[in-house]
Amino acid sequence: MTLCTVVLLSACAGTATGKKSSVYQHDASVVAIDASRSKADALVVIRYPAVVDRQSVDSYYRAFANHAIGGKVRVDQQYMLQASKIAQAVIAKSNYFAMTLYRVLQNELPAQSVLLSPHLIVADEQGQLRSEALLAAEEIPSVITIDFNVYSFPDADKLMDAPPLTFGDIVTPMFVVHSNRWLQPSTHGLLLSSGPLLPTAWAQSRKQADAQFFSRLEFEFGARDRPLDFITFLTRMPASDTDIPRKSVGVSRRDIIAVEDYPLEKIRMDGDIVARLAQDRSVDPFAIDFVNGAATRIERALNRVDHDRATFFNRQRALARFDPDLAIAFLSQTRNPEMLSRLQLGETLVAAEKRFLAAQSETLYNGTFDGDYGDQMRQMLAAELRLLEERRDLARQQNLNSALAVVAIVGSIAASSSGMDSGLSNSTVSNLLVLSSIWAMNSAMDANAKSKILNENFLVQMAPAINQQVSVQIEWLESKREITAFGFEEFRRKTQALYQSTVRSIDVAFDRQCRFAHPQMEDHGVWYGGCHAGLASATGYGLITDGQGLSVEYVGGAQSGMASGQGAMILRSPGEVGAVYMEGAFSDGLPDGVVLIEEPGRKPRVRTFKAGKDVGRADADQLDRVQF
Repeated sequence: MTLCTVVLLSACAGTATGKKSSVYQHDASVVAIDASRSKADALVVIRYPAVVDRQSVDSYYRAFANHAIGGKVRVDQQYMLQASKIAQAVIAKSNYFAMTLYRVLQNELPAQSVLLSPHLIVADEQGQLRSEALLAAEEIPSVITIDFNVYSFPDADKLMDAPPLTFGDIVTPMFVVHSNRWLQPSTHGLLLSSGPLLPTAWAQSRKQADAQFFSRLEFEFGARDRPLDFITFLTRMPASDTDIPRKSVGVSRRDIIAVEDYPLEKIRMDGDIVARLAQDRSVDPFAIDFVNGAATRIERALNRVDHDRATFFNRQRALARFDPDLAIAFLSQTRNPEMLSRLQLGETLVAAEKRFLAAQSETLYNGTFDGDYGDQMRQMLAAELRLLEERRDLARQQNLNSALAVVAIVGSIAASSSGMDSGLSNSTVSNLLVLSSIWAMNSAMDANAKSKILNENFLVQMAPAINQQVSVQIEWLESKREITAFGFEEFRRKTQALYQSTVRSIDVAFDRQCRFAHPQMEDHGVWYGGCHAGLASATGYGLITDGQGLSVEYVGGAQSGMASGQGAMILRSPGEVGAVYMEGAFSDGLPDGVVLIEEPGRKPRVRTFKAGKDVGRADADQLDRVQF
């Protein structure tokens, strides 16, 4: 039985319906407030799968087929041909729908505070997938990061009735919201995740937190780059997720320290608006039916978290690119006037890099959503809707012509995201349908030959965003300077050169042998900060681990090598899920006084401690918080 016949006989089983409203509802009264004291950070970075490496498409198809979300599927040659086309559609449509999320958040949040980070999907020699950022947006400190994509069940036999589907007026969004571990230490910085991605997102957040901890333990400031959670999910799914602290959307236990579990939603957008997309893009149905509500959820998250705590360590990493000593000074919270001047210049230049990348994001949005790519996608969605409406009307008649049209439109999606760059911008939907219908009925055509040039046209459209000329004006010491560059690499070279030519050599020594200790550990750790007689003193940052899984990370005051005074501490114990966060008063390495406690699966609470022992409730007004 040919591929065409299989789909013709099976695609008539359903009517492709979805829920009319998302669990996330828009609230226009919610306004995000940028509470950060730094201008060198973004509020949101949006990551999404943008393109698959030419040599990695087969690995991507296999992973997509073998790790289906929404049900079990067979794996054979005919199925793989079907799945490859749907896999291409997931990338093409994730590109498109990510732009709506960007535009809505950009309109809701302060200017230049939302950055785009498209990812390239690649495979190693063993066929294991990973993703790599195509732009430098993730090198800018950000309060939160969103991993976004849309999804379809990878079986054309169930195209019309599969639980997850993105086709016509149906869309299945998936996203993860995460940050540096210090934003919410008990969950390794993971705030929210689509249900199917939650185990992967949890494992990635934990791994990222560990990598950053051990790099700073060695006085190294490069952090492990985090692949897209969706791509990591396709490569290796964690075996169990039973211990992850989670909570449902909108539950009364909202204050519990846990990861919000976003359910897999198949949302049906407003069909009348989708039908007019090709002629009128002024109203975006995806924004109305999902993104506006999701943006409200993001804004609430931004209003609930400490922005400076969330970006503190990423700001340190960004400063290290200019000067490693500067990064150490930042962690030590030095008050040396000359070093403070360096810090001010470093943050000014990071802020300039953010503005450059914000301009790149705007150009990328214009090229993707407002350009030829967006026009083709809107025509595609409208054409898909027409076929779905016909299919819905004729469901009882098992109309074969309608099923054939479904096959054709799947092929058209593949064509629109392939490397047919010479004619894509001028092609009409009808031409694509003709080409793809021929493909669907000709089993001898080599589908893999087309798939290997997947999304090259998108890379061509991205080139102006990556290599555009941008000018950014900075203010330093009551003077103004303008930096102009083609592409971010040239811009960074100029910011680094400006830093090196401006700063003076100063003699500020930091003792790398300075010891930080904890009463529960025999060994000592490292200390970034003031030092007296070889022991941590004054303010700074310390880390220590016993190598068996117990670790301590601390920001604040110290005396005689241990946490003392006002501070914040993260403790991880072997075998325990998540971590314990304590903030308040410390003495001899232990909580002593009024302390805030955050633990996974519980509400935050303010308690009174004496020599490390909890002796009862405390008044929250007496809590002395750390200023990051």
